[in-house]
Amino acid sequence: MRKRAPTFCILSVIAAFAAQAGGTAFAGTYRWVDENGRVHYSDQMPASEKNRAYSVINPQGITVKSVEKTKTPEQLAEEQRRMAQAEEAARLAREHALHDRILLDTYPSDQHLIETRDRHIATIEGLIDVSQHKLSNLNEEQQKLTKSAAHLERQGNPVPDELRDDIKAVQTQTERELSFIRSQRAQQTQIREKFAADLARYKELKAAQQAQQ
Repeated sequence: MRKRAPTFCILSVIAAFAAQAGGTAFAGTYRWVDENGRVHYSDQMPASEKNRAYSVINPQGITVKSVEKTKTPEQLAEEQRRMAQAEEAARLAREHALHDRILLDTYPSDQHLIETRDRHIATIEGLIDVSQHKLSNLNEEQQKLTKSAAHLERQGNPVPDELRDDIKAVQTQTERELSFIRSQRAQQTQIREKFAADLARYKELKAAQQAQQ
């Protein structure tokens, strides 16, 4: 069986041939593998193989350049998707680390967390009380205006536009106050949920610190 010539010998022959043919210094040998698994060497990369992975080898047999196979649009899209996922994961990790540090630096104990939560909820409750007081006054005003309009209608008199406008204005203000109260109640719920999660995380971090000590 004939032995295959060493790669170095093949490269030397190609280099010598290229130097004689072109009369210029030899830059390197292209090496690539075709779709059938056969290895090819040449002093230039064929145009038909331009999208294939290849390497450039100098006359000493050392690889001086490697080029990956040209990626398809689908492969590029998948690569970008994975990079975006990795960047998002890194961003979330930084945010969580910052949040943990703020928790530990801000609250000396879990009781301080609870007290802070209760203060926030109490502040919102005070705003709700003010709004409810406004609602009570608006309801009284609406009853008075509606009663006046009904009295005029019973007497067969038309309801003045000014009175109708006043009734509508009171209704609008009433809805505005009701909407405000709903939003504040929702905010209280969000605060409770946030502090519940923060409290659980705070206890985990403190337990981890104690375990390290």
